[in-house]
Amino acid sequence: MTTGTPLHWHVIALAKPDKPLMTKILVAVVALLVLFLLLRYFVRKHGGWRRCRRRVARELTLTRHAFGEPLRAFRRHRRGVRTLARHLCDPRAGLLVRRLLDAAGAALGDVPGAFPYGLRTEPGGVSVQIAARRLPEPPAPWEADELPGPQSWYLELDRLEDGAALPGAVSRGGARMRPLPVAVGMADDACVHLDLAAGPRMITVEGDSAARTRLFHALAAQLDRPGSGASVTLTDGVHPHFHGERLETVLRELEDTPLAEPEETVTATTRAVVCAAPTREQARRLGALTASGAVVCLVDGPVPGHSWALRVDARGRVTSPELGLHADCGPLGRAVAAAVRADRRRARRAPERHRPTEQALEPRVQPEQQAARSPELVEEPVPPAPVPALTVTGADLLSEPATARTRPAQASSTDEQ
Repeated sequence: MTTGTPLHWHVIALAKPDKPLMTKILVAVVALLVLFLLLRYFVRKHGGWRRCRRRVARELTLTRHAFGEPLRAFRRHRRGVRTLARHLCDPRAGLLVRRLLDAAGAALGDVPGAFPYGLRTEPGGVSVQIAARRLPEPPAPWEADELPGPQSWYLELDRLEDGAALPGAVSRGGARMRPLPVAVGMADDACVHLDLAAGPRMITVEGDSAARTRLFHALAAQLDRPGSGASVTLTDGVHPHFHGERLETVLRELEDTPLAEPEETVTATTRAVVCAAPTREQARRLGALTASGAVVCLVDGPVPGHSWALRVDARGRVTSPELGLHADCGPLGRAVAAAVRADRRRARRAPERHRPTEQALEPRVQPEQQAARSPELVEEPVPPAPVPALTVTGADLLSEPATARTRPAQASSTDEQ
């Protein structure tokens, strides 16, 4: 037996699972197995894994859209405010809308009972909505609108820049009235306008109380802007901070005023009455005045009789099925407020435009000089030459007509302030 170095033994300790750990592992495995069996049962019940995956993907997409809709609605609202404000702040844009409605009316002069009543402006073109039993073939430069919806003609604005001509204004109902367009809201990327002087001339705003009030005030503010073509009378009850005349007093004044005879020239201004919640008798009298063409009436709330009704819901969606009108009027209030501020800035920058023109002073003539004049030397007035019929081209669309320049089209309520 040999003696050597002592051996060093190393003891290795192996972990021995205890009972609680084994219990937890077994419970987890059983739970996963039960969940897998239940999932497999429900998947087979709903048509298999493929259909189940499509359904889950669809539900996830709907959930994502539901959570992202408030942000998209806010962005859409801001974009609508910027588009409408840019359109309303530009006087040339409003003049273009009136001229296009006049041109469409002239093109429909030979069609009995047909008239334009609405207009949609979008980048690069405009679409004029027409009321007619059967839409006639559009003359050049108009084109038939192939999109589904109300009857309309389409016009590319680039064709006007190329020198295409449009006809002038035509008479409406025996007397030539200027169009009275107002912006109603946004439809996709297009600004929707409605001509209040077309149709029954009685327009009511109905629907949700808060949204209806905002739309009603925005339409009334557009009518009251300088250069809108309307002489506005605001009655009591339209706005809580404005106390106007009583509606009964305005009705008696309108009924006592004799109707003007139909003239060959387009009237410079249109009398507009803005009122709220008229009685049944007052609504009947307003209907008679609008039917005679003496006034255009904008009413807050429903009224009996023949009228155009604009119905707005709590989300600001304004609809009028009989007119084929569907738009978002939510951005309209802020856009009109921006346009009114722009009007005030222009008025402060150019105050001489609103001052009355002073008449030129004639030099005094001495009595002896007046007696020395011979009657043979006095020139007889020369009658003016007849004005030939003119056509409206693309450049002429952005200049105010001569009949509108003869009498300034400013609202009466604005002058009183």
